[in-house]
Amino acid sequence: MSEVRLASVLRFPPFGVLLIRAVICRLSSVLCPPASGVRLKDGSSLIVVLWVIGLLSMFVMAFAFDMHIEARITSSWRKKLKAEYLARAGIELSRMMLAEISDPDTLNPNPSIYLAKGSDEKVRGAAISLAWGGVAEVTRELGEGTVTVTVRPENARISLKDIIDLNDRERTDTMWQPLFEAAGVPFEQCDALIDCLFDWVDQDEMTHLSGAESEYYETLDPPYKSKNAALDTVDELALIKGFDEKLPESEVAIYQALSGFLTTYATDQKININAVDRGTMMGFLGIDAALADEIVAQRQGPDLKDGTDDDVPFKSLADLIGRVPGLPQSTYGRISFNAAMGRFSILARGKVGDIEHAVACVVSLSGKNLTILRWIEGDALQEGLTSH
Repeated sequence: MSEVRLASVLRFPPFGVLLIRAVICRLSSVLCPPASGVRLKDGSSLIVVLWVIGLLSMFVMAFAFDMHIEARITSSWRKKLKAEYLARAGIELSRMMLAEISDPDTLNPNPSIYLAKGSDEKVRGAAISLAWGGVAEVTRELGEGTVTVTVRPENARISLKDIIDLNDRERTDTMWQPLFEAAGVPFEQCDALIDCLFDWVDQDEMTHLSGAESEYYETLDPPYKSKNAALDTVDELALIKGFDEKLPESEVAIYQALSGFLTTYATDQKININAVDRGTMMGFLGIDAALADEIVAQRQGPDLKDGTDDDVPFKSLADLIGRVPGLPQSTYGRISFNAAMGRFSILARGKVGDIEHAVACVVSLSGKNLTILRWIEGDALQEGLTSH
């Protein structure tokens, strides 16, 4: 705090210092005049003293307010730095959980065997959930703050590249229609969006009926060309005509509403039933809300929360059918039960007081080696921070 006070003093306006000196000199001359001078009347002296006290009080209050602001700013920056390091510590906690997957006992039907190997039941319970293809969530208090980590297999989202088939428009429409419906996209816009999507990824400049090629994009500010290649990230949808428009009666853009369902890091055309969220499940499998809720409840266990110790993941298709008998047979070939290619998305949030910082990344796990494929960090409340 001494540095803050010194900084405040050094920044004190020179004019204010000179004014205080002048007032003090004037007060001295009034209260202690030279012997040969003319003494002011007592009333005049009192008025001068009151003015001096008032001015000094104003300067003291200004100085105190400046000190208060400096202290608040310093405190906020200190909390922000701590929250940032807490979030990064969360990534290391995730690394530790993922490294435990290589232990074969994580897949033992009797979880107590693996849990008995260490004292940290939360981390070990998370490792078991990840080993079975589920979601893991761990919250820890560290120092003055908390860190919350969520690890989810990346194939809990739909592979964007696998639902765009330039050679089969009907199949593409079939794959996208449930997603558009789940995201709230008006039916009359769907065909135009698919046309624009096709024009963006195909390798020519010929425009579909309601599509757009470079001729359209070059009229924008700033101008750019149609990519004419596969999408590399989900965020790239924002560049495609129509996907940047707002949903009806909403401030959310179409690409933002869709991004939660999609990924470019999954490697197959199946969805991980142990980690997929309700909306993505409905959109990808084409099932109704009641059936999706039943699947989620079955895997969450008694506490009805994903990523906790009592989760009961589906171990096989037979297990899934036995516990959710109403599942349509047409969905069987589109379901998986573990993390394909060992790819996971991690969201780590550090919080100190009212300050939050988040790190979102996609990683690839090979043995105990973790490779970062994508990394974003910043304000925990930033729009689209965790979209991949």
